[in-house]
Amino acid sequence: MNKKGLLFDFNGTMFFDSEKHKEAWDVFSQKYRGCPISDYELDHTHGKTNKKIIELLLGDMRDEESEKLSKAKEALYRECCINDPKMFHLVDGLEDVLDYLKELQIPMTICSASIKDNIDFFISSFHLDRWFDIDKIIYDDGTHVDKISMFHEGAQAIGVKLEDCMIIEDSLSGLDFAYRCQPGRLIAITTPERKAAYEKIAGVYAVIHDFRNFDTSFFLK
Repeated sequence: MNKKGLLFDFNGTMFFDSEKHKEAWDVFSQKYRGCPISDYELDHTHGKTNKKIIELLLGDMRDEESEKLSKAKEALYRECCINDPKMFHLVDGLEDVLDYLKELQIPMTICSASIKDNIDFFISSFHLDRWFDIDKIIYDDGTHVDKISMFHEGAQAIGVKLEDCMIIEDSLSGLDFAYRCQPGRLIAITTPERKAAYEKIAGVYAVIHDFRNFDTSFFLK
């Protein structure tokens, strides 16, 4: 049996925070260009780095300026999360799954388009070091064009071939990037009303809404 591994996306997968990102982007967009972010623009933010999103909203700029604006947006996002404690928790059932996979000694890490400030915030807030080697978490450090390179780096970090990894993603772009990596299994997580559409996405093995009754048989084969 080949060693199996697990690569998580974070935002929208382990933590349902899409609403808070929209709140933060609305405030950011209103501040810097005088109008909220449109639904069309928001649809094109998923799976992209902040640098790409800011260029979409405000046009090309120097790296130093986009990095400064990225930090400003994420500070707004963290404030939105802290101000809504009812939603500020990991997805239902996830902690039990992580505990079980840790018992099985399954190599796993997170591949997230979030910047380091947010990753540090999540590690501290959710005590992610209970399950993950925080030094192996992949995030937007400015070297990744998209999630494909993140997934490759994540698999390398945990010492498992991508063909033996499960990837769990929520966004359409993230699922496409994951599919192009040809993982051993691709799991989509979304809302019940989008289940039928997500089941038609190339490469998706199963669609879940949370981690209650999560199928871990992939790791036992």
